[in-house]
Amino acid sequence: MGKTVAFLAQTPGSATIEDQRSCLNPGDLEMLAGRKTFNQLAELLDRKGIGLAAGDRVKVHDLSCLALATPMLIRTLTKLLRNGVSVEICTPKIIIEPCADDKLHTMLDALDSHYRHIHGIKTHPAEMSPPGRKRLLAPDKLPEIREKLSAPGATATGVAGELGVSRSTLFNYLERYDLDRRVGRDKKGIYRRLENSGDHGDVAESDSDEAAV
Repeated sequence: MGKTVAFLAQTPGSATIEDQRSCLNPGDLEMLAGRKTFNQLAELLDRKGIGLAAGDRVKVHDLSCLALATPMLIRTLTKLLRNGVSVEICTPKIIIEPCADDKLHTMLDALDSHYRHIHGIKTHPAEMSPPGRKRLLAPDKLPEIREKLSAPGATATGVAGELGVSRSTLFNYLERYDLDRRVGRDKKGIYRRLENSGDHGDVAESDSDEAAV
């Protein structure tokens, strides 16, 4: 039996950290989330020199403690299971095992595949693609895509059409590869909060989402 890692995170309306600790067993490794989300568990573990391996288990008190959008949560759980790591959700007493005959594992796989299919996200690794077939949007196309989006009058819909992909595929690509965009989006959120609080100081106005992506 491998190690058990307990991910402890408190969100509005969730159980407190102390209440979550009531579900732990002696020997469970506590990982306090702080500002990290559930999909950043590996990063938290790396900081402590700990790695997850097949046979390990990740434990959470309840899904309400995980501040992730449902598709990202499903993807994160699926990734753990595919790596041989089981998942325990304490409050509803659910344990999902990383084996082909586990029905919950099968359901999560199906939901993740469905989401990827609907949004045009490539499901299979690159090495499984037919010879000569390229991924829809390769990481090295980011500079070209940035240039297209920054052109006068450019829109996300127009650029996506030019690239031959759906708008949602373009946004998913940018979310994955364009770190500057994520940082800029976080800054815009800060600016909006400042404006809403009545502190207009020297806060720059944000561009429209359609033009700036």
